[in-house]
Amino acid sequence: MWLKLTAVFLTCIVASCAAQGCVARDYGYGSIVCVCNSTYCDLVEETSGDEMTNGNARHYVTSKAGMRLHAMTMKFSNSSDDSKSATFKVDRSKKYQKMYGFGGAITDAAGLNTFSLSSKAADNLIRAYFQKGGIGYTFMRVPVGGSDFSTHNYEYTDDYPNDTSLKHFNLSMEDYSYKIPFIKKALAVSDPEVPVKLFSAPWSAPDWMKIINKTTNASKLKKEYYQVYANYYVKFLDAYAAEGLKFWGLTPQNEPGHGLVSGMFNSMGWTPSQMQEWLVGNLCPSLKSGGYGNLKLMINDNQRANVPEWLELYKNETVRECASGMAVHWYADQDTPASTLTKAHDEYPHKFMLYTEACIMKGPAPKAVSLGDWSKGVRYMSDIIEVSNNWVSGWVDWNMVLDLNGGPNWVNNVVDAPVIVNATADEFYKQPMFYALAHFSRFVPPGSVRVGLQAERSGGIESVAFLTPDNATVVILHNTNDSDAEAVISDRDSGKLRLKISANSMNTVLYY
Repeated sequence: MWLKLTAVFLTCIVASCAAQGCVARDYGYGSIVCVCNSTYCDLVEETSGDEMTNGNARHYVTSKAGMRLHAMTMKFSNSSDDSKSATFKVDRSKKYQKMYGFGGAITDAAGLNTFSLSSKAADNLIRAYFQKGGIGYTFMRVPVGGSDFSTHNYEYTDDYPNDTSLKHFNLSMEDYSYKIPFIKKALAVSDPEVPVKLFSAPWSAPDWMKIINKTTNASKLKKEYYQVYANYYVKFLDAYAAEGLKFWGLTPQNEPGHGLVSGMFNSMGWTPSQMQEWLVGNLCPSLKSGGYGNLKLMINDNQRANVPEWLELYKNETVRECASGMAVHWYADQDTPASTLTKAHDEYPHKFMLYTEACIMKGPAPKAVSLGDWSKGVRYMSDIIEVSNNWVSGWVDWNMVLDLNGGPNWVNNVVDAPVIVNATADEFYKQPMFYALAHFSRFVPPGSVRVGLQAERSGGIESVAFLTPDNATVVILHNTNDSDAEAVISDRDSGKLRLKISANSMNTVLYY
């Protein structure tokens, strides 16, 4: 039966015959992209309660061979010979962290590329990420001013140096033309019962507030401007509030360690002790007096290796009260064990951890973008599973949308993204990275809880399990092997579910 379904589905994607299926295109990088335009974009097939009750389960598959969130209904049984199968035992009585959600960043580049499409194609792109029939993103990261993924370096008082009263503070054209319109459209199509959460992150204060090393361009904030910069941040939040956009959280600085050693692009450096001084004396009191004391402030916003040193800030009572959690970037995960995250949780169990930036800068192609590169989806999937199993409460991608060159980026720091726009053809391409994220964002809503999952004879299949707010069990299995595998999900209450796990595939199983 499974082989028959697979054959039918692969025929459909080539001939575009599935009503909601992927229109596939192969660029020679190991798998396909799904092509969307002004009139068509594939959707996620909805699952009804009947398909997940009475011993039924729903199995969604994305594979290197070409399936994209292909859904099939399976059946639990009371007995199964699993002596030679990979077995995954679900234990819902063991509960770990609450999940906050999944999402991506609305950079200037993401907004510019989205709105370079025709209005209908742009709407389809935003729906693909945020609509219920899409992949249900519930997070958006919003840069405060410019980032490297802008067309130029800017902040909000650039034309008025030494404006300590911030009389001339103004949002930019990029806010009004790209970021704010994108956010409003995303909120309009998202599920009103599962609000999209915005959180902000600054790359730099205006240059006139900083000490800048003329050799390296590394920089730091002048102490005499500590309060002015805190006021600057509050003004940003006020300006977005005036547009009807309220934030859920914020980080005080994107990658504070980077700005200490390099100014390759707009950045600003902080040591943990400097950040503590600014938080305690300026930013935290200013947020509270400005009406933003309820926002979830996250320290670090840097690599996993930096977590232990930034964890020290929690020893300060004011920081402990002001900061809700820790933001982490994925770029050096391979150099630091994931157990670092579990140790951080064990030391401060009431502080959450959220991965807030990830992208892939290199691939097999000479350029940053390698359309359809399956290996990049694998890296996303593996990392999300690993960090989820080590107490992380969500995972937020970097640019949601880039162009065919992986930009624009004003210092040519180009990268790949889950969605790539071809404005000339009025098309956009959903890459394997998009579907890797979908296996979580679509099926693990905010409020879900990670539960126990014991892997026996895993055969190299990566795994994690969750319980959703409406009591559905979600098991995610990632087969990185070049061969098919047999797997059994064993549940004390439901029985056993035998699955065919195809080679190089991402799998989500749902049941009540």
